[in-house]
Amino acid sequence: MLIIFDFDGVLLKASWKGLFEAYKTIIEAGGKHYKEYFDSFSEFKEWWNPDWRQNDRNLGLPMGKGYDKIFYDVYNKYAYLFHWTPAVIGELAKKHSLAIFTNRHRYNANKYLSPFKKHLRAVIGGEDIKNLKPNPEGIFLILQKTGIQKEDAVMIGDMPEDIMAGKAASVKTGVVKWGLGNWDKLLSLKPDYKFKNYKDLLRL
Repeated sequence: MLIIFDFDGVLLKASWKGLFEAYKTIIEAGGKHYKEYFDSFSEFKEWWNPDWRQNDRNLGLPMGKGYDKIFYDVYNKYAYLFHWTPAVIGELAKKHSLAIFTNRHRYNANKYLSPFKKHLRAVIGGEDIKNLKPNPEGIFLILQKTGIQKEDAVMIGDMPEDIMAGKAASVKTGVVKWGLGNWDKLLSLKPDYKFKNYKDLLRL
């Protein structure tokens, strides 16, 4: 089986607080005040979209100012690999092919991958594709790179967009409970696999 992981929220600790602070910093760097877009943390969670290109369009800030670097400089202070990630990836790699499809820029994701990158057959990030999740473009690219058929693949994520991308690509889907996504909403999308604890991943 080919297991395609989302990164943030699945293998890497994701943080709503980190996202909030990062976007406030970006908006300030663009010469505006964040309250032009959202008044509170709860409103930010409604405003935010996993497709950061859509967020960029919504902000309407001048391009070419290195906002991705500003974002990661702030957000990465809140993000870290789960302690179990390298070991779980190592175990899964004994039986399965593994890949990552993330909306995060690949160049930044690579900073975290060294403990287990040797086990990954493909890493697809935001700069590798024209359309981010929920578009399935990245999944199709991974299938092409690995030569594995869609019938033998599963997309595992923590957000509805991960499941939507998987279903659009006609691969199996799985959801994790420890990410940013609302569990009940994720279950309503009828994924093939449900992972309440990281140890459940080893039962694939």
